[in-house]
Amino acid sequence: MGIHGMMSNTKRRDKKPYRRQRMKTAERRKRNRIVGDIQDRDLITKHHLKKRRTSPRANITLSGKKRKKLIKQLQYMKKEKSQMEVMLAETSRSQRKTKVDMDAAISNPKMGTVDVEMKEAV
Repeated sequence: MGIHGMMSNTKRRDKKPYRRQRMKTAERRKRNRIVGDIQDRDLITKHHLKKRRTSPRANITLSGKKRKKLIKQLQYMKKEKSQMEVMLAETSRSQRKTKVDMDAAISNPKMGTVDVEMKEAV
């Protein structure tokens, strides 16, 4: 009865091939749900939340040291991002300026031609 019993189970499972997958994902979602109170939602990292899977009803709090460290990290990232935006704006301005100068030199023959000399290799 062992072999025939297994065959009937596989046939039954093949009728609805994605049912098992749906059940597993639903169970995983239910298992990983976090129910407890979360303070400082914007500061908590996903790694910190991951640790709470074992006791989902636990209140999630950050220590003062970790909180300050994460706040500093976010401020540094914001500052770095703003510096990058300023640098991009400056480079785009300079590129626009050189493009306008070249267009003006080409379109206006009174300005004269732009002579470019190459340095000789010694």
